[in-house]
Amino acid sequence: MTQVTPPASSPSGPAASTSSVHAVLRERIAAGQLAAGDWLREAHLAAELGTSRTPVREALRTLAAEGLVELVHHRGARVVQWSAADLDETYRLRALLEGEAAGLAAQRASREDVAAMAEAQARYERSIADGAPMVERAGCNDAFHAAVLAASGSTRLPVLLAVITSAPLRARAIGSYTPDDLQRSVLQHRDVLTAVREGDEGLAVAAMRSHILAARYVAMTGVG
Repeated sequence: MTQVTPPASSPSGPAASTSSVHAVLRERIAAGQLAAGDWLREAHLAAELGTSRTPVREALRTLAAEGLVELVHHRGARVVQWSAADLDETYRLRALLEGEAAGLAAQRASREDVAAMAEAQARYERSIADGAPMVERAGCNDAFHAAVLAASGSTRLPVLLAVITSAPLRARAIGSYTPDDLQRSVLQHRDVLTAVREGDEGLAVAAMRSHILAARYVAMTGVG
């Protein structure tokens, strides 16, 4: 990983440094470069990333609030270990909530909403075809799900989903996808898009829930 240096156009000062450190650590967790149980030492990270310990400390607090690391008194921070039960519950809740979002989108989506979903899906498919890095593919996948959520018009579902899941968790799942898993994901996204475009609420709910539960199976493979 290259040294973290905010672009010249970025705000200067501690806030910018904290944001940059947070982004790098989040990406490393997503990519599995920082594994569950790994300790994150302030002094080491500050030296590696070319910053002071304060931005690192603040970034770790933010990651803890996101549920990605745990702060252990007098010991520091370490990457959270997700148990099979944690993953199972998270994906089942996602299936319920994102299924509801897809159903609402089928009822409420405007032409612009559907176009945004289609564009996000096209970017996702291009990222797979181009062999893009895992984090990029995960970002494109997230963009599709975000477009569905936006099309739902719900103000509460985004808040609920933010509590139970995280982008790095989804990225790690996608990182373990086989080519067949990726193709399945593409086809299931298309099913959701078609159902929303046609205003078929029941099909949209079923397609999204099936998609999330398939991702659950992949995520839980090999987890004790």
